[in-house]
Amino acid sequence: MEGVVVKGRWLSKGRMAGQGMTEFLVVAPLLLFFGFVTAQLVLLYQAKSTLDVAALEAAREGAVNHGSVQAMQAGLVRGLAPLYARRADAAGAQAALLAGQRAVSGGSSIKIVSPTPAMLRDFARPRFYPDEGVAHDEIPNDTLMYRDTAHGAESDVNVQDANLLKLRVRYCFDLVVPVANKVLYYAVNVIGNIAANGVFAREPADANVDAYGSPRRPDSLCRTALADGLRNERWPVALESEAIVRMQSPFRAAMR
Repeated sequence: MEGVVVKGRWLSKGRMAGQGMTEFLVVAPLLLFFGFVTAQLVLLYQAKSTLDVAALEAAREGAVNHGSVQAMQAGLVRGLAPLYARRADAAGAQAALLAGQRAVSGGSSIKIVSPTPAMLRDFARPRFYPDEGVAHDEIPNDTLMYRDTAHGAESDVNVQDANLLKLRVRYCFDLVVPVANKVLYYAVNVIGNIAANGVFAREPADANVDAYGSPRRPDSLCRTALADGLRNERWPVALESEAIVRMQSPFRAAMR
C-alpha cells in the first residue's frame, strides 16, 4: 500500500486525500470571502477616484457661476457619470448622466467650506447688473492683484483668499459584491448587538429597538434600515472628497 510517513505516522494515499479535502473545505470559504472583499475594495477605490475628479468638476462649475449650488450639482453629475456608463455611445452616455443625476439627487451633499459667512460679511458688496435689473451682494473678483490685502475683521483673511472656493462633497456609493457588501456596511457603521447567528442573520438582535441596528457610528447621509437593505440589496457607504479652485466670477451671498 502506497503512502508516506508523517511525524512518525504512516498515512495512506486515501487518508492523505481525505485530509486534503477537509483542509480545502475549511480554507475555501475564507478564500472566497477575501476574494469578494478584495473585489469590493477595488470598486470602492475606483469610485473614490471618480469622486475626486467629480468634486473638482463641481468646483469648476461653481467658480464660473457665482458659487451656484445648482451648477455645482450639475458638474458633480457629469463627473460621476462614468461610474454608471454601460455603453460607449450617445444613448449610453445619456443613460449614465440620468443615473448619475438620480444618484446625486438622492444620495449626495455639497458643502461650501469657503467662502464662509464671515468672509461674506467682511467683503461682500452690492453690485447692480443693468441687464438683469437687480443688484447682488457678492465678493469682488476683478483686479484682485491690485486690491487691498488687509485681513477682514471677522474672517481674518484678505479678499484674495476669500475668492478661493473650497467644497466638501459626500456621495453614497452602493456596495454591490455579494456577502462583502453587507459585511462592510456593518463594519463602516459599527453596528452592535448582532443576532446570535452572526453578521449574516436576517435581523440584528435589537431590530425592534432600532431599524438601523443601533449603529455606534452611524453614517447619517447614507445609512439604510437593515430590513430595506435586505429587501433591496442596497448597502450604501459615504465617500468624501474636497476640491479647491479660485473663483472666476464674483461669489454671491444668495448662492450659498
